[in-house]
Amino acid sequence: MQIKAFPTHLGQLLVTDDFAPLPLQQAVSELARQPIWKYGWRSNNRRDRYCYWHAHIAGGDGNSRANCEAELAANQQFSAAYALFKLLQHGPLKGHEPVRAYLNSHTFGVEGYVHQDNKDTENYFSTVYYAHPVWHQNWAGDTVFYNRDESDILTSVFPRPGRAVTFHGAIPHCARAPGRDCNELRVSLVIKTQLAGSASNADGEQH
Repeated sequence: MQIKAFPTHLGQLLVTDDFAPLPLQQAVSELARQPIWKYGWRSNNRRDRYCYWHAHIAGGDGNSRANCEAELAANQQFSAAYALFKLLQHGPLKGHEPVRAYLNSHTFGVEGYVHQDNKDTENYFSTVYYAHPVWHQNWAGDTVFYNRDESDILTSVFPRPGRAVTFHGAIPHCARAPGRDCNELRVSLVIKTQLAGSASNADGEQH
């Protein structure tokens, strides 16, 4: 497991590579080939004009702070997602409990909008795992992170297959669309977490 840290205005952004064995990476990638997708998801229903593909795995909506690990563990269809979460608990998610898990996917021309996952600047974390099996440099699709007032870019993370990026959910960010040359789905497994036993009534995700 290799972890790189990047400073932000809300603590460190952690990029984790080489932590999942190849069979598990392949199992997570296979989820994208199942008939799980629903089109019409937005990061912010009140503001975003266009949609992308989404598949729910476990947990409540963006306001829920209930531990969803039992639900995640019991969902056999997404057992690979749970196995991935347990591996991450040995690294950037040590001491964390899951509150929500889902998959997003984008194709050329389908991109995200800048948003925050939660207004809680203390104890709400997002981890994005890139689940597509292959990704080329010219396919774009980076995850871009912004400063507090969204006036400048803090860093951009290339969606390397098998990579996870963990950050405070209040950091503004967005998924950029895959480039014209990309003929594959850009697939991200998203796990929202908090430190175990520290649920609060913080403002919910902008959905």
